[in-house]
Amino acid sequence: MYREVIFFTLLALTVILALPRSAFAWGGHREVTYYTVKDIAWINSYGKIKITPFIYEDQGKRKTPYSIPYKEGYIGDTTDALTILITYCEEPDWELDKGIDSSLFRVLEKIGLDSNSWRHGCWVMLGGLLKVGGATERFVYCYNMSLTAFKNNDPYWGFRFLARSIHYLEDVTQPQHTYPVPFRVILENLFNTEKIIQIVSNHHFTLERYQGYQYRTGNPAFTEVSISAEPVQVTDINALIEGAIMKSYKKAESIWTLQSKIYGKDIDKIAEFHWYPGLETDDALINQYNSIILEQMSDLSSRVKGLLLHTGKIVEGLSYPVYERSSRSPVKQFISSFITKSYSSHLSRSRRLIDNRKI
Repeated sequence: MYREVIFFTLLALTVILALPRSAFAWGGHREVTYYTVKDIAWINSYGKIKITPFIYEDQGKRKTPYSIPYKEGYIGDTTDALTILITYCEEPDWELDKGIDSSLFRVLEKIGLDSNSWRHGCWVMLGGLLKVGGATERFVYCYNMSLTAFKNNDPYWGFRFLARSIHYLEDVTQPQHTYPVPFRVILENLFNTEKIIQIVSNHHFTLERYQGYQYRTGNPAFTEVSISAEPVQVTDINALIEGAIMKSYKKAESIWTLQSKIYGKDIDKIAEFHWYPGLETDDALINQYNSIILEQMSDLSSRVKGLLLHTGKIVEGLSYPVYERSSRSPVKQFISSFITKSYSSHLSRSRRLIDNRKI
């Protein structure tokens, strides 16, 4: 029990002090989301959606207003669901979660952290008995706001809130967003907080940059695992994200250990570690590394697909039409039957290619 108390205290301090100040998780949210959702017929049926103004209240008091960006056009123009999802799944990284005012965040600011770091992770302690962070709350909030918008006959914001919720779900499948540093690393550097902070950042950003590079360059081993992932059955969205957190948490130490072996002592120094493509040289180690990352990406895609199909059932069940279908869309009965039967990776072809120069 004494050891657990020490562990809890040290890990709690590490969560507060050693998180990277920029709370990115996986690299390439946009690409990962694209390969995950591009073949879902229910999404592709939304071919003509009117861009509408923001008329909702976001969660939390802000120090400064968040200026709502419209990256795919102007209010009154039309867009489609796939574009909304792959564009705005990145929105929580665009200052959306910065500058939130509360007593908690005022304390965190004194040590260099802010609401952004808090909202993009859920850090597991004591084997899951305690979880710290705001990602679960934000996921549930944005998902519920999505349903509110759909019920208000506002599909643009229905999908845009849904895109935000996808971001938080994706974030917690990154192991270092659930368990930032192994306990042994804390003990080895107990009186060197600066070193802990630096090596946590080194490991965090190396994983993000390595994985993001694979998707941005279209590595088929990575893209195919997202395309082919089978959707999970969703009945409880809280259970959906909690399951992702605990699965991710169990992979964190293995990821860390492999990174230390693959990249050598430089990644565990107090100096900033610079990752670049081709730095990995040990095939056996990189295969193990890829195996864990691919397992997490498959889990991510399965959960996102399950979430979208679950949402589709709810939206299709509304008593009034909530969108204008394009001439390319299947009839409602056809779509509904496939929603009920779950996702098929061969249901439709991609309607666009990602332009990596713009991502």
